Amino acid sequence: MNKMYFIYLCGGMGKFGKDNFDEGNRWRRYCKQTLETYECNYKVIAINPNDYFNFADEPQYRTQDEVMRLDLHKLRNSDLVIANFNDMYSLGSMSEIAIAYDRGIPVIGLNESKQSLHPWQQCMCERIFDDIDVMLDYIEDFYLK
Repeated sequence: MNKMYFIYLCGGMGKFGKDNFDEGNRWRRYCKQTLETYECNYKVIAINPNDYFNFADEPQYRTQDEVMRLDLHKLRNSDLVIANFNDMYSLGSMSEIAIAYDRGIPVIGLNESKQSLHPWQQCMCERIFDDIDVMLDYIEDFYLK
């Protein structure tokens, strides 16, 4: 069996809230489905934090601290992070990016709306794409083969 390769899917959630939850989760589902079907040197596991706690369901957590600790545990044990700048002001996302950067976990950025990002957001990413499919092809070619 191939070695497992964990990819954490980081991006804004709070901005979308319960009413627009799907808008903030659609890209995660797409990445997860695509990445986990690649035939490569690894068994890819894409980690969608919304699969654990999310804004659409009744809260299964007691505190935001619990959510943060689980998300950061998943992040710290990942091999790669995809950071979607769908909410470039998300404090949670920026914290996750900074922790991954500090731990030497590569961060690949997605900026589909071509926003002007802060220099630190740019610096902490190995590369930033404005097309999700081009980004996923890049990850397959350079990280999974």
